[in-house]
Amino acid sequence: MKQWLPIAILAPALALGPVVAYAQDSDFPNRPVTLIVPYSPGGGSDNIARATAQFLSNHWKQSVVVENKPGADGLIATRMVMREKPDGYTLLISIPAIAALKYINKELKDDPLVKLRPVSMLATGPTGIVAKGDTDIKTITDLKKTCSQPNAQCSWASGEPFTLLAGSGLVDKMGLNGKMTNIRYAGTSAAINDIIGGRVTMVVTGTSSVLPHHKAGTMKILAVSSAQRLPQIPDVPTYAEEGLGDVEFTNNWYGIFAPADTPDAVVKRIADAMKLAAQDPGVLKVLQPLLITPVGNTPEEFTSIVARDQKTVDKLSDRLQAQ
Repeated sequence: MKQWLPIAILAPALALGPVVAYAQDSDFPNRPVTLIVPYSPGGGSDNIARATAQFLSNHWKQSVVVENKPGADGLIATRMVMREKPDGYTLLISIPAIAALKYINKELKDDPLVKLRPVSMLATGPTGIVAKGDTDIKTITDLKKTCSQPNAQCSWASGEPFTLLAGSGLVDKMGLNGKMTNIRYAGTSAAINDIIGGRVTMVVTGTSSVLPHHKAGTMKILAVSSAQRLPQIPDVPTYAEEGLGDVEFTNNWYGIFAPADTPDAVVKRIADAMKLAAQDPGVLKVLQPLLITPVGNTPEEFTSIVARDQKTVDKLSDRLQAQ
């Protein structure tokens, strides 16, 4: 025999559902948060993630843990977050390379930018064309001259799809297409070690990863993608000064992504914290010496930037498919 609850009892219980959900969202975070980095420790993404995690831990009064999950051009970490529960407790820090993942892995059934939602751009920074410090290659002209010689055996490193796209365009613009072999790495750190060790000629990467080596003399930044010369390295010309200014997709950004169905209230709370992080003296102390500019924009602003870069990647995707 079926028993029915009176409407007077059932209605308050039904009404409580949204209230409870909202309370959970507004209480975020009430347990540790994990920030997944798709690349090896020591690179730009890792530096930014750790500086931000320290601020968030203090701000939220909750532990924010950084986990490095390198491999497959960032796909391992990206897919991991795509599959996580959409509650804001597992986040991805990524770079423009995320827009290229659907082109470099034919077995990827879901576009990461469909399964993830942009939360906030943490920071932005220029890329640089970088060579070993103690060689005859001290300028872009030197690089072109050296690698245009017969049997030069020049090579260039790329750490993930973003630097692959940027580097391909720059190598082509320098007239070195077919004269330099591209060597792929799981992250920036290994590529830097091989440049310093003389095993690779040149790398295109975010300047944050190589600035300390440039100052130490073990690496030489030949040019940067910024609009003007940077005050920290005023002797280094811009891409535009070297005739490379029209190469697309050369400026880097670092942004936070969450699973697509993460509630708006949680996304806003995370983005609001990122805005505060961008103004925090402790974060600035870490990022500014690395030529990284904190941003901390809104989900709407970051979504617009990601959409713009996706269009650029779509246009340049033949460079990825040719690899």
